[in-house]
Parts: sequence; structure tokens; C-alpha cells
Amino acid sequence: MVEKGITGLISGIKRMEIHDGDGLRTTVFFKGCPLKCVWCHNPESISYQPQTALFRDKCIGCGSCAAVCRSGAVSLDGRAVIDHEKCRACFACADVCPVGAAVGYGKRYTVSGLLDEIMLDEPFFAEGKGGVTLSGGECLTQPEFALALAERLHGEGISVDIDTCGYVGRGVLERISRFTDTFLYDIKAVDPEVHRRCTGKDNRLILDNLKYLSGAGCRIEIRFPLVVGMNDTETPRIAELLSRTPGVTGVRVLRYHNLAASRYSALGMKNTLPEPLTTDRDTSDAAEVFRRYGVSVISDG
Repeated sequence: MVEKGITGLISGIKRMEIHDGDGLRTTVFFKGCPLKCVWCHNPESISYQPQTALFRDKCIGCGSCAAVCRSGAVSLDGRAVIDHEKCRACFACADVCPVGAAVGYGKRYTVSGLLDEIMLDEPFFAEGKGGVTLSGGECLTQPEFALALAERLHGEGISVDIDTCGYVGRGVLERISRFTDTFLYDIKAVDPEVHRRCTGKDNRLILDNLKYLSGAGCRIEIRFPLVVGMNDTETPRIAELLSRTPGVTGVRVLRYHNLAASRYSALGMKNTLPEPLTTDRDTSDAAEVFRRYGVSVISDG
């Protein structure tokens, strides 16, 4: 594959992950997502543009950030204050902040550059029977970069999982499936109105793509983010769908939390996180529904 000129915008890399596929994995978070899930726990990955976050509770008021800001976006009021409208996301403030209060989300990589970063973890992949998971945001909305990276990783003998919301073109799935070991596929609702209310989009494309991957013989792990009061009534519908979908290895019921609240504030974004939080009882009840339909439940522990 010709990689010249192909770059990707990455919001972050997490290592030694155990919930993003089999074994120990390095998860690469692509920036940008076509959905607007009201419970999104990665708000820094929603926008397709670089963003600066300022965590004021960490700020020590040293003024280093304001001194290097060339757009006049950062000022001091005891602690640093950022005007996100003025911010150009140059990340100069993040580079000089001594305590990590200023953070830049959205670094542009070449395929080779990101591969070099990932390969630092190569010793752990074999030992931990893991690999690399491309996530987001939605990694497949940067299709050429995701495809080139997945191909290179497979060429190195490294397992590749694709964590996707499924709201992507069929052609993208067809191309990347050749280099994918498992699709970690989000199903948030079967009812289109519920899905639209939760994500801002219809789910026909998502369900059609699930059917395609199943028919193509792909290995699929379903991820169901359970949010009480939003999509908890969808559990039986999803269970019934999965019970007749070949290739599904099981479902992982994701417990909703609001740990991302501070990132919404730091990014200057409206906090859409709903209440109440999902409890252990909620997730165990949902798991029991899936088991009644003969669907394996993957433990998140």
C-alpha cells in the first residue's frame, strides 16, 4: 500500500488495556466521531479538529501557559483560564505546563511514526496474547490511515481489533476486514427512535453493516453501553438480534459512568452526561437477559 502523504489525527494512546479485545492491548484513539452519544466518555475524541483542554483543578497558577500563548487565548485569574474560541490548538501551553493541567488532544501522525510508537509495546503483545485496538471516536472515519496502519500491523504479525460504532461506509468495512482479527461492534439500540434520541443518528446503516460483517464470516464482539433511562429497555431487542447473528462471540455490557465530566469542562464542551449512573445490579440484570437468549456475556472484570 502506498502511504505517502497519509496522516491520521490521534487523540491518545493507552497501553496495557484489558477491556479492548483479547489479551493485553495498546489502544489507539482516533479523533472524530459521526455520532453524538449523550453519554460519551471520550469527549476529546468527538471533534475532528485538535483541541486544548485546561484542567483548572490541577493548575498551580505559574503563568507559563499564558506566557507562551500566541493567540491570547490563555489568561490568569489566580489560575489559568482559556478562551476556547481564540485557541488555535498549537499545544504550546501543554508543552510547558509543569503539572499537566493543559493537555493537547489531536496529534497528527504518519503511519510509520505511529507504528514506531506502537512497536515500543511489541514485547507485551506476545507475552500478554494481545495486540492493537483501533478505537476513537470512530477510527474508520479516517479510513485510509486506519487501513494502512492495520495492514502494517498485520504485516508485523500483530493482532488488530477494530472498535467501531458501525456508522461507516460498507466499502471501508470490506477493505479493512482483511486485516482485522475482531470487530468490537457497538450496538446501542435496535429501535431507530431510541437510537436517534441517544446518538443523533438513525441506526439502519449500523444494523446493515452488522449483518454484512456476520455474513462475511467476521469475528464480532458486541459492546452494549447500558444507560438507565436511555436505552435499558432495548436489552431484549438487542439480545434477540444477537441470538440470530452468526459470528458474534458474545456481548460485553458496558457500565455507564460519568468519569469524563471533568474533560467536558476542560474542553469547554457542554456536559451531556445523563443521570443516574448504571449500577452493578443493572448490568447483571442485562447480562441475564442476554444469557436467556443464548448469547454469551463477556466479563468486564
